[in-house]
Amino acid sequence: MTSENVAGREAVESAAVVSAKAVGDQLIDEMVSRAQAEGLQPTGEGCCSS
Repeated sequence: MTSENVAGREAVESAAVVSAKAVGDQLIDEMVSRAQAEGLQPTGEGCCSS
């Protein structure tokens, strides 16, 4: 494998990780929105203002 192939593969893998994180973040946002729409309130560290 040449260094160009390795660099190209690393770039593709990096893009896949970024894409997966974006999808994960979208899913979390959607789940939180649905839970809040059903009346659930977030709990835990940093979730609520005093």
